[in-house]
Amino acid sequence: MNFKQQSLLMIISTTLVLFISGCGGNKASGDSLAYKELMVEKGHFEIVVTANGTVEPIDRIQLKSKASGEIVELPVEQGDFVGKGDLIARLDQKDEKAAVAQAQADMDIAVADLEQAQKAYDRSEELYKQNLISEEEKDQIELNYATAKGRLVRATTTLERAKERFEESIVVAPLSGIILQKYVEEGQIIASGVSTVGGGSPIADIADMNSVYVKAGVDEIDIGKVKAGMEAIVIADAYPAETFRGNIIRISPEARVEQNVTLFDVTVEVANPQGKLKSGMNASIEIFIVKKEDALLVSAVALQTTPVPEENEGGMFGMSQNGRQNGSAQRAKARLPQGEASVLVRNGNIYESRQITIGLSNFQQIEILSGLKEGDVIGVPISSRVQQESDRFEQRIKSERSFGRQNAQQASTTTAR
Repeated sequence: MNFKQQSLLMIISTTLVLFISGCGGNKASGDSLAYKELMVEKGHFEIVVTANGTVEPIDRIQLKSKASGEIVELPVEQGDFVGKGDLIARLDQKDEKAAVAQAQADMDIAVADLEQAQKAYDRSEELYKQNLISEEEKDQIELNYATAKGRLVRATTTLERAKERFEESIVVAPLSGIILQKYVEEGQIIASGVSTVGGGSPIADIADMNSVYVKAGVDEIDIGKVKAGMEAIVIADAYPAETFRGNIIRISPEARVEQNVTLFDVTVEVANPQGKLKSGMNASIEIFIVKKEDALLVSAVALQTTPVPEENEGGMFGMSQNGRQNGSAQRAKARLPQGEASVLVRNGNIYESRQITIGLSNFQQIEILSGLKEGDVIGVPISSRVQQESDRFEQRIKSERSFGRQNAQQASTTTAR
């Protein structure tokens, strides 16, 4: 960097420092420090925890058939509304009809066998008393009778199952709702949901979307403030200008880690009578921890004890752009005093130190419990920060000059050699 560039950079820096000193606050007479003045005001105070999540159906049912065969009728499409008992799919019933007929024939045979065994059993008692049959023959007749009764029970069960599968070849909606997903098409052959190892072929997913769940991950820093039953505001990305109200019904007992952030899933139940919220939609939730009206407030800058890095993505005091508390950014937020604090209050042309009692804070505003009144002006010294910037700039200029002299000396030495 040559001398002209250094001079220009110094002029720009000096101008910037003077501009910040002049615009950043006021000076009380007799005071060499510049102050940023903050007014104590009454207003609405709230602490809100925000989180992002997705919309999920409350009861999502996957429909399968207990019967196997070819789908000959499938009158629904994804997104259709169906009522309870409406037809979802009809299977080719030839195989099921044959199974029912076979089971019925086996049952008829079992009934006939039982009748014959019953008669033989009844006769065996008299024959045994008259010593016309041996005891072994009598025992064999009793065994045949018991076996016939067992065959009848087995045949009856088989017939009932065959009839049930015949009825299940017609799949109807178990509840009123929306077809969320369709897995098969007309003409496709599906497997039974009860007789196959893999659980059978799914036909469709259905859910009642009049009420939905919004599951969102809340930062572990905020989860201690959240309780079941609290009201939550849901804002879907698809409807940014519209809000939906719900209540927290469940808080996960186990955390999950996402991008090195520990989150706890919170489930909010939201009424959805118009069906605007759809499964899989992205949404954010706002959980109101505290809401107060006519609270005595002052900006959190007035009591900041540790400066916030400028590169903090969450903004000043870990706040998101809309003023809500951002859980993932809280790790870098400023530390604020608790309980008692000391501030500089303007009295005429001077600033006087005063002890105050503070209450809750949302890291944007602080509640004042005592020591101040509405209209008081708090002064925050700002010249120290300007001085730090000036010192850093001066150090940088010195290092650059030193680097330039070292290069010049090295060049002179090389030329001399």
